[in-house]
Amino acid sequence: MSRPDRREASQLRALNCSLGQLNRADGSAQFSAGNTSVVSGVYGPVEAKVYEEKLDRAVVEVKFRPDIGAPTTKDKWMESAVRSTFEREILTHLHPRTLVQIVIQLREGDGSVDSAAINVTSLALVDAGIPLKCMITAATCAVLSDDTTVVDPTQEEIDAARSTHTFAFASGSPTESNARGPLYVDSRGEFTMDEYNHCYDLCALAAERVLAFMRTAIEGKVTKEAKISAA
Repeated sequence: MSRPDRREASQLRALNCSLGQLNRADGSAQFSAGNTSVVSGVYGPVEAKVYEEKLDRAVVEVKFRPDIGAPTTKDKWMESAVRSTFEREILTHLHPRTLVQIVIQLREGDGSVDSAAINVTSLALVDAGIPLKCMITAATCAVLSDDTTVVDPTQEEIDAARSTHTFAFASGSPTESNARGPLYVDSRGEFTMDEYNHCYDLCALAAERVLAFMRTAIEGKVTKEAKISAA
């Protein structure tokens, strides 16, 4: 089956990312895949309100803002998904009784929004200097009605898909990642175990490519800041 944008089944859309976009945030990032674009700002660690604070760790709060209108139930679910993925990987015990707030703004949604939200959050946390156990990257696959499996589906492909699958992985060697398993899984629709496993493998490979792209962006910013400091 020919894809609307003529990509190969396993091909990602054009990626773009940048760090430090928001002046008032402690760390921020922009991430886009094709026409899907998200921005994230990280604030903290800051003092938590008394009724929210944890004596032994920081509290992680996530807010997801849609491109149009007020947040919906789906957006609230997205907040929960991002929070559960990252609060286990942030070294929260280093900042007890504080709050780390993550705000994600959807600029344009053209499919694979949940994986984009995870990727931009990972970049923004690194930019803010929040200590992490690892970098986290995500990818989405869709199984179409003709049984074709495609990576990084557009919204048109998702609407026509029989099932969709998003996986998030910790950085590290493939052996380490496979031993630990995905940090986040969201599978929806009708699918077989073989299709699920195939989507897992495709998303793992796609997440590795996203990680390499993100590392290049981070290294570029570090190099630029080092030159400015040395000047």
